[in-house]
Amino acid sequence: MSDEPDIAVSNAEAEAFTRRLGLTWATAEDTARMREAMITIARAGLVVPRVTSKFVQPAFVFSVAPRANGSKD
Repeated sequence: MSDEPDIAVSNAEAEAFTRRLGLTWATAEDTARMREAMITIARAGLVVPRVTSKFVQPAFVFSVAPRANGSKD
């Protein structure tokens, strides 16, 4: 059983979103891709740690990954 939340985005919601973005040239295949992206983004947003209050700074919640090459500049 998967721990991922069940996120449902309909084709109509994806089409409406693409229209709001002004993507009038989007095909049905593009809309399907947009729908998949919307689901992925929604899942990612659910696992982002949230601060307990709007007065708490998010700097204590998020951390920046160290650079791969180890340089400090």
